[in-house]
Amino acid sequence: MLKKIWGFVKNPVYANYSKGSSRYKNRIFFSSLFWCLAIGIVLTMCTGLITHFFSMELGEHATEELFDKSIFLIFILVSIAAPVIEETLFRGPLVFFKNSPYFKYAFYISAILFGVIHISNFEFNPQVLLLAPLLVAPQIVIGVFLGYIRVKLGLLWSILLHAAYNTVLFLPMLFARLLDIPIE
Repeated sequence: MLKKIWGFVKNPVYANYSKGSSRYKNRIFFSSLFWCLAIGIVLTMCTGLITHFFSMELGEHATEELFDKSIFLIFILVSIAAPVIEETLFRGPLVFFKNSPYFKYAFYISAILFGVIHISNFEFNPQVLLLAPLLVAPQIVIGVFLGYIRVKLGLLWSILLHAAYNTVLFLPMLFARLLDIPIE
């Protein structure tokens, strides 16, 4: 899967395979989910090590504010609203470039903007500014996978991948909240 993604990143072309079998689509979907989670977790751990080693303070993350809300609302926002809105904004417009020589630029811009917009999850301070490329790297990588899925399988599949990714990452926090375990 990583080889396919890397080949696509080097030369993104709009070639929809939405007519493929369900088995094929599921294999691409779950493989992408696995790699998004693995890469995202590794990059986040690298950021954590750097901030710990250099005693950097990133401030409060936007997710901390979410946990003042009801679990149902958190689920709706994280697993449904955010994926639908973000995929519509960032991957939806790719269809307008499918026959354009500028498709590759639209693809790169959508992945980078998707990452950059997520810097708003952090409090603005000099450390966040310094680490911004590393802080948004997981979202840029995920933006690449989501763009690949959007092009190969369709917008619905990229929404589903985004929703699955967000849900998997938030499940531990939701369970902690349900079981009244403090998160620090």
